[in-house]
Amino acid sequence: MRSGLILIRICVIAFLILASARALPAQSEGRASLGKDVGEGLELIFQGSYAEAARRFDELSRNHAASPAGDFYHAVALTWKSYVDAPKLDQGVRDHDNAIEAFLASAIKKAELIRARAAKSKAEEIEALYYLGSAYALRSRLSLYQNHAIPAARAARAAQNHFAELMKLDPDYADAYFASGNIYYQVGLLTDTSLGKLATAVLGAKALPAGDREKGLQYLKIAAERAPLVRVDAQLALVEVYTFKENRVDLAEPVARKLYEKYPDNQTFARYMMRIYQGLKNRAKLNETCRRVLARAKENHPNFGTFMKAEAERFMAAARRL
Repeated sequence: MRSGLILIRICVIAFLILASARALPAQSEGRASLGKDVGEGLELIFQGSYAEAARRFDELSRNHAASPAGDFYHAVALTWKSYVDAPKLDQGVRDHDNAIEAFLASAIKKAELIRARAAKSKAEEIEALYYLGSAYALRSRLSLYQNHAIPAARAARAAQNHFAELMKLDPDYADAYFASGNIYYQVGLLTDTSLGKLATAVLGAKALPAGDREKGLQYLKIAAERAPLVRVDAQLALVEVYTFKENRVDLAEPVARKLYEKYPDNQTFARYMMRIYQGLKNRAKLNETCRRVLARAKENHPNFGTFMKAEAERFMAAARRL
């Protein structure tokens, strides 16, 4: 009788081991599928197909309901869409703010639920920290352009704290360096000013996100070279920094040119190219880029309507004065 019970226990243990062995590839395949779906959706964004990207991320949310990925990247798609026809190229318009905030709130809630699990894996912990850091970073940017400085600072600080935890677990997680680098750089610009120093003295350094321009640039370069998902976003961030903050359009040009050559239907990249060639006083390249934009406008390409036609004509007029 006792030997029979021992045999049953052995069989049960063997079954559980085999079941676990079969479950691991399924989980791994699920994460791989999720990464593939995110990558395909991001590629649609970079091509300027924002509605299709949003549809893909909605589908991703349904297929991976517990993951923050679908909601977060839907917010990213709307952020990119906000750049279209925006008067200030690097800031976007505020038309999509409420929808972006709703998706970010959902992504944060899902990521916090993952972190609250007792039996989560290290990979799940890292994923949750990545989406928490990224969502708070995007919320900070949103608040900043709404002129809500204190909420922007708090969100940026929360993002930094989550990325710091993530990097302790995996220093080679290159995607984490994009949003973290953006915060270090932008806050570094502010804390270098007299107003920033006053705010630090009044509120205290611990109440504000840390700023470091050099560290921020270093992080952005790491993400621009090595990040699997946010490489293009990091490259665009470098273009923004070189164009608007560092007054180094010569450094912005090769990065922006590669983006525009790969994604000619993305109006954001086209607008940067026109601005950069104007800054470089390169009349020939500026005119060539303007003609390409005007050709797309004439062909009724999505995102190349009346606004972009006027932009190209404005830059062509500027080219004649170079």
